[in-house]
Amino acid sequence: MTSYDQVRYPNWPNPRTHPGHLGALAQLLGRPAAPATACRVLEIGCSEGVNLASLAVAAPESEYLGIDIAETAITRGRALMAQAGLDNVSLKVADVREAHGVEGTFDYIIAHGVYAWTPLSVREALMEALGRHLSRDGIGFLSYNVYPGCRVRQTIRDYVTYILDGISDPHERMAEGRSRLEYQMDGWSPEHAFQKALIEAAENILTRPLEVLFHDEMGPWWEPQFLSDVVGAARVRGLAYLADAHPASLNDGLLPSVRFDAARKLTGGDWARFEQLCDFTDLRPFRWSLFVRDGPPIERIATPDRVAGLWASAEISRVASRADTKRHVFKSSKGAELETDSDTLGELLTMLSRETSVSLEGIAAHSDVVEAVLRLYVNEVVTLSTTPPIYTRTPGEQPLASPVARAQARAGEDTLAGLHHKPVRLENTFWTSFVQQLDGKHNRAALATFISETAGKSLDEAAALVPAALEEVAGHKLLIA
Repeated sequence: MTSYDQVRYPNWPNPRTHPGHLGALAQLLGRPAAPATACRVLEIGCSEGVNLASLAVAAPESEYLGIDIAETAITRGRALMAQAGLDNVSLKVADVREAHGVEGTFDYIIAHGVYAWTPLSVREALMEALGRHLSRDGIGFLSYNVYPGCRVRQTIRDYVTYILDGISDPHERMAEGRSRLEYQMDGWSPEHAFQKALIEAAENILTRPLEVLFHDEMGPWWEPQFLSDVVGAARVRGLAYLADAHPASLNDGLLPSVRFDAARKLTGGDWARFEQLCDFTDLRPFRWSLFVRDGPPIERIATPDRVAGLWASAEISRVASRADTKRHVFKSSKGAELETDSDTLGELLTMLSRETSVSLEGIAAHSDVVEAVLRLYVNEVVTLSTTPPIYTRTPGEQPLASPVARAQARAGEDTLAGLHHKPVRLENTFWTSFVQQLDGKHNRAALATFISETAGKSLDEAAALVPAALEEVAGHKLLIA
């Protein structure tokens, strides 16, 4: 029995692993990738398979395989797939160090949160699996803690593993770990630079579920990596470093960069060496590294034609222009204000504020608009994908919620997989019950009856609440178009 059989790890969809997003990034860098709607995906360390299930809902023609050594997680995952009616996802109990369980090649291979929490034998097997099973145009995804940014977090791990020495019960370790860390935080002073960094890191750790603390900071293996070492291990397997899946890291990679040019005498123009230098400068603690089969040099600067065929999405709204602003003004969901005098860009942003996604096919001829979109992309205002999302912002007469979300709600989960491939937390049992009613068979009158019986409202009062309730669910990206 593994520690993951003893303590369940939170299992949520990870937006950075979405084949549509990975394919878009590869396309911007001039590399082909399999379509997200017709591909083979392998996830190593899949846990309960929620990440794969979330992908499978939107791409029934694709094939998904997940392997994990935790039998309990795989059993739960298989039950979820059955409840959601997903027959394009297979989950297997398997160790990546053993050959059985994985056959053929895959267009996307995902290993999220595995590489830095396992012994050397597993890390070597992971790289070997990428080298053996990645298709010709495949993309491999590895996420892991990195040095030197993890030095602060390592101090916290050193502390909790020391202070918990001799405590073996998992639940006691979690409770005592939180208590001791909170106690130690009071002993660190924000006036001391390193101690201030420790306080901030500890606060971040304690915002996450205790189960994450148990597995991530208290686990038997905690091996942060240098990017250069990971890239070197991949190169031995015939793999080339493509980029980081975090769009912000491409700020110097998709657009002309003074910083990249200034570092040439130290890097020789090598992108991986440049990012390693950036890690020393930025003290980045985590990476989402992408690898492809070695081949022609990767063209880092995106040309306007590479956005053709991509889809853009954004959480923005139009606001009134003022005397001190340009003609077109928008605000992102995170509060950033965007303004432009370009009518072409203004029209695109207006469409993004109204639609779930917009095709970029028509803007390739406008290099200035393409550059603006790429800048919004690396600043994470705009999301780019090779395929449009399947969620809707406009509930119909017989609303249909994601079958994965409905299955999770039936299982008593309060964090569901949204159709934007992100976790969605529902605040109370009413919402998890309401989501279960959205099966495409219940019309608004039936939903009013449900609210009336559940919330103790009159039928008229309940009917008046239905539109707002559906808007709430649609806002969480849980309704299928």
